[in-house]
Amino acid sequence: MTYNHQLNINNGTEIRTWIHGQFPMPDWVPPHMAGGIEANGTFALATELGRARVHPGNVIIERCGDVWVRTSEESAEFIEGLKSTSIHTITSVGPGKVRQFGVSSRTKVIAPARNKSPSKRHYPPVGSQPSIEWIHLGRLSIDGAYQRSTDNSASRRLISSIAAKFDWRLCAPLVVSRRPDDTLTIIDGQHRWMAASQRDDIPQLPCCVFRYQNIQEEARMFIVANRARKPVNRLDDYFAAVAAADEDALEIHQIVTDAGLHIARNTSSTAWQPGDVAFTAAIATSIRRFGPAITSAVLTNMAVAFPYQKMRHGGAIFGGLVRIMSRPPQDFDPDRLVATLQTRTADEWGHCTTGLKGGDVRAIALQDAIMRAYEERAPS
Repeated sequence: MTYNHQLNINNGTEIRTWIHGQFPMPDWVPPHMAGGIEANGTFALATELGRARVHPGNVIIERCGDVWVRTSEESAEFIEGLKSTSIHTITSVGPGKVRQFGVSSRTKVIAPARNKSPSKRHYPPVGSQPSIEWIHLGRLSIDGAYQRSTDNSASRRLISSIAAKFDWRLCAPLVVSRRPDDTLTIIDGQHRWMAASQRDDIPQLPCCVFRYQNIQEEARMFIVANRARKPVNRLDDYFAAVAAADEDALEIHQIVTDAGLHIARNTSSTAWQPGDVAFTAAIATSIRRFGPAITSAVLTNMAVAFPYQKMRHGGAIFGGLVRIMSRPPQDFDPDRLVATLQTRTADEWGHCTTGLKGGDVRAIALQDAIMRAYEERAPS
């Protein structure tokens, strides 16, 4: 199979392929990229199942606007599968008359009836068919690695509302994963399950039971199912991405953990613990723009400067420090910066942004406040 070209399929669709590392990059690849090429040569690609990391040597496959990423070993079989859904049945049109898929000169071409709609193109089904089962509530469970947190007022109100006025007409089957150890894990429907568990008259629920390859595939299905219905908040999205082994999310997790901090599980700051941070999007942006070294240094400084403190204004402080450390002044002293941060609590630094809106505006305000205090500590 030769790559970096297109395969003309007989129903008019085209399969285009490119191996990452071959140049030039085709012009159809950049529109699908989610960001630029990283220092290690990888980049993210936006696919129908979310972002996929493309490594040098991986094959990008495009058809009808959809893209996939496969290793070179997997690509040939995957492409053959796509082709098999596109090739018409080979039929003879007369000895020596025309080539395959041609039209016999003796055959009158019949125009399609105007009232007939053109045939639809379908991709092959993905996965195996589920089983439909009634399952007792006690056999069901959830995996906190990717499921939404219900430890918040909105979820509690929703669960109580469903439990108080449970309506079978609105109870769609739960999407459940049957794991190799026969554990039944809920992918979609945990609120209905928790609501039913609060009642005494609903011992079981209808479930659509699938077998997934691993927890990473479960997490990807959770993301797809929930994004199709309503947005997933940034922290649920992050933890689901970690469970799905998304490389960007794993890099954030590693940098935050190495700095001595941890990602909050709840978006409500009242539920945060000392050392919790929730600004995952800002961390991802910093890694992409300035690299992991600066991002790690900023987080480490915050951990050292504000031990045992809740960082309700952590996002603004992080943004201000990134601006400082990515463009340090002449004769910059990192130790003096940490000592400067320690002159106030995290909340006191956060008060510098009172009344300000917008992440950049708040970050600039913190940058200015920190640098003023930093200059005041300059040795005489």
